[in-house]
Amino acid sequence: MKLSKLTSFIILITVISFSLTGCGVSKNKYETLLNEKTALEEKLDLLTKSRDALRVEYENLLKDKMDLASKVDTLTNEKNALKGEYDKLLDEKVSLKAAYDKLSAPKETQAKTGKK
Repeated sequence: MKLSKLTSFIILITVISFSLTGCGVSKNKYETLLNEKTALEEKLDLLTKSRDALRVEYENLLKDKMDLASKVDTLTNEKNALKGEYDKLLDEKVSLKAAYDKLSAPKETQAKTGKK
């Protein structure tokens, strides 16, 4: 009786172990999915590195843009200052030309009439 119980127990353990190993995903499908997961993880790592590199490049471009914007502001201010000086000199030139014309006009009219 002990022998039959022991044999039954061994058969039961064998059946259970075979049934557990047979239930689930096949080895080929598991390996295929595992390889796909590994490939996707590698792509993710590559994309993450690319994203980080692009983020650094974007920050550098943003910094360059800010530097250029400040240079444009500086140049605009200098241009406006120079235009102010130019306008001032032009006004002075016009007034000097008017004064010169006023002073030289009597000499020309005297020369035409023959008077000195």
